[in-house]
Amino acid sequence: MDTEEESVCCKEFQSCRFLLDEIPESDEDTDVCVVEHPCFAPHMNSGDLETYFRIPKVNWKRQPKPAGTNGHLTVKQYRLTVYRHFLEWVLQGERLGRGCRVVLPTCVVQTVQTIPLKYPAPDGQYCGHQEPDDAQEEL
Repeated sequence: MDTEEESVCCKEFQSCRFLLDEIPESDEDTDVCVVEHPCFAPHMNSGDLETYFRIPKVNWKRQPKPAGTNGHLTVKQYRLTVYRHFLEWVLQGERLGRGCRVVLPTCVVQTVQTIPLKYPAPDGQYCGHQEPDDAQEEL
């Protein structure tokens, strides 16, 4: 990642610990990654992301609107929605609190960015970790 702050392994991300333990053949000697979890791939499904994006969130200042063609999300909105969807999955209902942000594991960020791959940035530029007010403007 671009900065040391953004270089976080899923094994260091405490909220991912239970997911790593659920990966088949996962033990202390095996090098597993949260993106190998059987439930990770559905978090990348565009239909699920479209639905998730439209569900009102209590901690969003405003409900964002799809900014893509024909009422769909833009690629940037897809990527940001994947990040949020992943975070809510690992937090299991726990809330971070107003204005509190966390850096996601590098494997998650790189997987989302390299899935042409699924949701690539048209200009190849990615914003990285942002503070709350800056991030809200992205949606």
